[in-house]
Amino acid sequence: MQDVSAVDEFVRVSSRLTGFDPGELQATGMADRYHDLVVTEVTERRYRRLAVTVLEAGGDPPAVDDPHLLDLARAVTHLWYVGVWPGLPPSAEAYVVSPRSYAQGLVWKTFHGAPPGTVAPGFGSWARPPRRAMPT
Repeated sequence: MQDVSAVDEFVRVSSRLTGFDPGELQATGMADRYHDLVVTEVTERRYRRLAVTVLEAGGDPPAVDDPHLLDLARAVTHLWYVGVWPGLPPSAEAYVVSPRSYAQGLVWKTFHGAPPGTVAPGFGSWARPPRRAMPT
């Protein structure tokens, strides 16, 4: 059984790294899977160092001085945005976590799009001009 508080903390850390609200991250349905993956790939101890650093830092995004933690912060951000674990030493193998992780990637939300092949565009959608991006 998953430790809810550990996943909630992971979501808070991820929120600081990605710029998305914790609720938006939870809504992807990937929080448990990503938490488990990160802890497995880099060890609980290394992840804990990142979590403490990010949650105790005072800026947004937080300043991370340690290059190893910075690599891990980038990897977690990459994971949420594109659904791919980029690979860190010692394994250094990048891989797509699952078809669902690709479809739930935050990158699609940044421009109100949908990943190709995952959502039917609707009859006649090709005849309408593309939606304009929302101002940020």
